[in-house]
Amino acid sequence: MLHTRPTSDLQALGERLRAAFLAQYGVQMGNEIAAETMAWAWENRDELSEMENPAGYLFRVGQSRSRRYIRWQQEHLRLPPESAESAMSWTEPQLPNALAALGDEERTAVILVHCFQWTYAEVGELLDLPVTTVRNRLHRGLSRLRVYLGVDTDG
Repeated sequence: MLHTRPTSDLQALGERLRAAFLAQYGVQMGNEIAAETMAWAWENRDELSEMENPAGYLFRVGQSRSRRYIRWQQEHLRLPPESAESAMSWTEPQLPNALAALGDEERTAVILVHCFQWTYAEVGELLDLPVTTVRNRLHRGLSRLRVYLGVDTDG
């Protein structure tokens, strides 16, 4: 992926990783981890160009770097940030809290597929998971969102 045009490919990869980190860690922490991960990627771009799945590798780099933020995340996770609240008046008011209540794996699958329009295969490639696992996390997350929001799927 990074062989032909390393800089532009790295930039495109950075945007996809940023979306994944936002989905998994929330706005503030996701942006911080994305920035640190892409700094590492830029410094190691030659090594990345030889990898079969640089996106998956960089996602793991970001997860490793996230450890220092975990305590901070537990105290400050907000999806979306308060400033976006008025821009999202069209959505269910409890959706940010419902998303925050999901586990990281489920929230990541739900946001990447339904907000960023990623395919199951794209999510699976990034997270290094089979498509069936992505599908299970997505469906489990959506079921929990429905319960949290009191949505009746029978009626």
